[in-house]
Amino acid sequence: MSKEFKKKPFDELSITDNYMFQAVMRDPKLVKPLLEMIFEKKIRNIEIIEHEKTIETGYDSRGIRMDVYVEDDENTVYDIEMQASKKSHLGKRFRYYQSAIDVDIVNKGDSFKKLKQSFIIFITTYDPYDRGWYVYPFETLCSWDGSIRMNDSAKRIVLNTKGFLDKKGNEVSEDLKEMLSYMDGKPPKSEYSRMIDEAVKKVKQNEERRTEYMSINTFAMDEREMGEYRKIVDQIRNNDNSISDDAIVSILRITPTVLFCVRKALSEHPDWDDEDIAEEVLAMPEMDD
Repeated sequence: MSKEFKKKPFDELSITDNYMFQAVMRDPKLVKPLLEMIFEKKIRNIEIIEHEKTIETGYDSRGIRMDVYVEDDENTVYDIEMQASKKSHLGKRFRYYQSAIDVDIVNKGDSFKKLKQSFIIFITTYDPYDRGWYVYPFETLCSWDGSIRMNDSAKRIVLNTKGFLDKKGNEVSEDLKEMLSYMDGKPPKSEYSRMIDEAVKKVKQNEERRTEYMSINTFAMDEREMGEYRKIVDQIRNNDNSISDDAIVSILRITPTVLFCVRKALSEHPDWDDEDIAEEVLAMPEMDD
């Protein structure tokens, strides 16, 4: 497969596209009310440390690119991720992001006491748990007695744009519901969702942003291409021993380089799912040759 796919047109981007989400959330004035909405409390000050922050984990040298990485004045870290396509093993993704954040905070030889309270927030455009809840909060509890908390200062939250139900006794605010509704493609109704919508429009009117978007690697941005590569990985994984190299290249319409990279990733990470392998392949230097 050659790099001939067309990326999503700039003017068609919405807040759930990673580029647009990162561009809009560069503004602390938009991130701060989002966090206050989620946690239903005032936050005095936040600092956006880095957009699309990359943390090199050292685990097989596979880094993590984070959408929006934020710290507040109470020594708390927030990582906000837009998940606009269905992801497998969502829980393991949370675990991997958490470990990367912790390793980044605590250098080798430092005390674990340096670990900060952290919240990883995934905004999903699908319902990963099929309960219909707007919000799915997670923390580490004792399996025998849920009243006993691990107190590891690490919590994970899923915001579900397909939500339509409150969890009884844990109702969420109307502002949060309206924000999720807007992210699901509905017209903006609340003050905050209108602010986000205006910010999206301003980004689209910004020629520097347009140029920036067009210069970004197509494969890193386009979920449609990721879907194609997931299919390629699946076919090579399941048929590699029964079909010749020439046949694989011809049937899948890929280059020998793509075949080499997929095999390399499968060999190095046999327990990874197709999407993780596809992401690894697209990040390989050989793909840019």
